[in-house]
Amino acid sequence: LLALLLIGASYHFVELYTSGAYEPGVLTLQYALIAIILTGALFYLWSIRLILKIDKNGIQYQFFPLHYRKHQVKWDEIDSFEFIDTPASAELSGWAVRLGTWERMFSVSGRTGLCLKLKNGQQLFIGTQHPGELKAALDNLPSH
Repeated sequence: LLALLLIGASYHFVELYTSGAYEPGVLTLQYALIAIILTGALFYLWSIRLILKIDKNGIQYQFFPLHYRKHQVKWDEIDSFEFIDTPASAELSGWAVRLGTWERMFSVSGRTGLCLKLKNGQQLFIGTQHPGELKAALDNLPSH
């Protein structure tokens, strides 16, 4: 949607410039500001990544660019975990970051992912676009 807005604003600016109705000044500044804001927002959304690593020490995740460092949940902090596989229609919900009192959610692809129930009572949901790889990583863990 942002890309379409950027293209539309650029098209309108070019149309004004080529038709002779263009007058330098405030209008140029407004279009430049709109283009910069839309380009920045598009770049920000394009750079969003959810990085997940599962190993013998625990689960590391980083929701870039919101997290500048990786967060780790150690296995001894986890009471239980469950793989949640939702129907295809649920993936239409888009990106999600929810930080509530008892549940934190990081997802770039609907509600398919790993739900962790921590010993302190909190829940953490980490979404994935690669459910097969996530299941394989969980199956290869020794006694967790």
